[in-house]
Parts: sequence; C-alpha cells; structure tokens
Amino acid sequence: MNSKLGHLSLNQLSFLIIILFGLLPLTTFFIIAHDNFYWTQVVASYLLVVLLFVLVLVVVIGWFKAKEMANADVEGFSFVRLSFKKVDKEYFGFDDSDMENVELLTTLLPSKEKIVIREVPKNKQSGNLRFLFSFLDHIIEGGIQGLGKESRDSLSSLVQKRFSFDGSEINQNTFASSYSKWSQKTKEGDYDDTRKAITKALGLS
Repeated sequence: MNSKLGHLSLNQLSFLIIILFGLLPLTTFFIIAHDNFYWTQVVASYLLVVLLFVLVLVVVIGWFKAKEMANADVEGFSFVRLSFKKVDKEYFGFDDSDMENVELLTTLLPSKEKIVIREVPKNKQSGNLRFLFSFLDHIIEGGIQGLGKESRDSLSSLVQKRFSFDGSEINQNTFASSYSKWSQKTKEGDYDDTRKAITKALGLS
C-alpha cells in the first residue's frame, strides 16, 4: 500500500488479500456446507465479501495517503498534474533525484531531498529566486502572482523546505523583495520569453 500512495488504486496485492482472506475461507465454508445453500445465497455472499474488502482497502489506502499528505510540507498549495515523460530536465538542470522530488512535491508527498535549482543550460540564466518564482507559477494551481502576505509567507516556507540553489540555502531575507520585483516585472511582461520556455520545458504547451 505504501508503494502506491500516489495512486489510489487496487493493485495485485489488494486482490491477493481479497482472495486469501475473503474468498478462500468463504469457498472452504461453502464446500463444507455442501448443498445447504441456494446458488443465489452463494453468489450474494461472494459479492458482499468482495464489496466489504474493497471498501476497507480504499479506506486504508486513503488513510495512508492522507497521513502522507499531512506530512508533505506543501503549505496548503496544490499543484498542476505534470506528465514527467514530457518534462525537459536538461533545461532545468534537474538530475534524476530532482525529478523524483519534483514528482513527490506535485503529488503532495514528502520529499527525500531538496530540489536543486541550478544554472539553466539553454539561456545561461543562473538559478535564482526570479527563475524559481516563474517555475512555481507554472506548477502551482492558480499560479503565485499577486499573493497576499499570508500566502507569501506560506510560499516562503515551501521554498525553504523543498528547494535549494545548487546546494546552498535560499536567502529568506531577500525573499519578500525578490517576490515583489518578480511579480511586478512579470505583470509588465519582462519574463515572457522565460515563461514560454518554462511552459515548453514542462510539457504544458
């Protein structure tokens, strides 16, 4: 179940549990009882057992998923669903670990390590808060432009917990001023080329 937290589904293990702990004992019971039941009673019993086990499995998987989400440190944000096969990791300078942690972030699961924002190879723009803001503006539902103070504080906490600049911590003291400048310049269209490139690199275009 833990391996499938990101996808609420019934996998092969779930069906194996249903067969071993639900259907097998029930089958043994009917074999012993032999002809003491009508076939309609037998079918109804199987259907009831399967339904009960499916409901229990859904609740258990959902509970584990909710528990993981509560510990995900995403500060109340929700994220756009990305097709990671389409993401150009070379554009962002992401390695396999970064890609895994971006996927964990966007599926509201705890990360193993911080996502590293490095130099962007195609346009030589160094990893900085303005580029990170543009990246987050694309992957967070509703974007991050024009946030109020409380939401900005939440965004700052999210960035501190889940991102770093090539191994170095992000300077929290410059966060507010950098966000204000980015938000204003984005509104004026200064980052349009970068935003188009990020949209394409994320496979959203």
